[in-house]
Amino acid sequence: MNKDFQIAKKTIQSGIVALKKLSSSFNRTSQFSKAVNLCNKANKIGVIGVGKSYILSLKVAGTMASLNQRAVGFSANDLIHGGLGFFSKNDILLIFSVSGQSAELDPILKYANKFKIKTIGVSCKANSILLKHSTIKILLPKVSEAGSLLAPTSSSTMFTCFGDALSIALVKRKKWTNKILKANHPAGSIGRQLIRVSEVCAKGKEIPLVSAKKSVKAAIKEMTKKKLGMVCCKEKNGRISILTDGDLRRHSNNLYKKSILNISSKKPTWISHNATALSAVEIMNTKKITQILVAHDRDINKKIKTLLGVLHLHHCLGIGIK
Repeated sequence: MNKDFQIAKKTIQSGIVALKKLSSSFNRTSQFSKAVNLCNKANKIGVIGVGKSYILSLKVAGTMASLNQRAVGFSANDLIHGGLGFFSKNDILLIFSVSGQSAELDPILKYANKFKIKTIGVSCKANSILLKHSTIKILLPKVSEAGSLLAPTSSSTMFTCFGDALSIALVKRKKWTNKILKANHPAGSIGRQLIRVSEVCAKGKEIPLVSAKKSVKAAIKEMTKKKLGMVCCKEKNGRISILTDGDLRRHSNNLYKKSILNISSKKPTWISHNATALSAVEIMNTKKITQILVAHDRDINKKIKTLLGVLHLHHCLGIGIK
């Protein structure tokens, strides 16, 4: 095997070993739940690190902020030069440090104690300054860095994963959903993936709709006008069938002599208005169809549904969902 590949595999393996140790450590302590409780009550969270830990603190704070928790990442060095004024006793400090002994931590911990700001210390050293003076003491397992070097690699992976675990546990505690995630990601792939069907489907006068009693010629006229390659056909009892381009081709012989109900599809595919457009695309791809009918979430399991809209595959492709 290529030597570079061997090094890459060993590096990744060291990260896997670190994460397995992290996972096992949760069986031995209740401190994690106490940390979640404290974060749940906090007004805002300052996520603090020294050196490489500062970089991962930015990531953890960013994840929390995207999930609607007020959190900001700080370098410990910047914090002791004026940044501490950002915090009050209703806030908490989440501090990451492998050794827990960095000189910058001492004035931060003293300030937090003086102004009654609670702290969550995360370190791999039990008798460190950080854990001795933190409100909640999170002792993570000691791990070997990749390549037997001193540069933080496996430990950074472990700390980042711990931050993700804390963030998700906090989200579940607060019962937040992807609606909040979408609100905080108005752009980019996450925002697109979380767009709801109701936001992009054809609604109201945009829906191609005719009475099932109408002629096929009238249905084709409506289909052509609305440009979705189909028309919804409403029966007297409110049931909806659909007539597609494909149906017209399959029944093209003596087409105008036939009734809509004889050639339309009686069991169209429906989706809730609250479903994501991405899930709608997955359904359309699986069923090899290009349009799907939209009903209110409360009606989705009823035999007869009220038609709220029509979602075409092109609606989704137009906003970058594939």
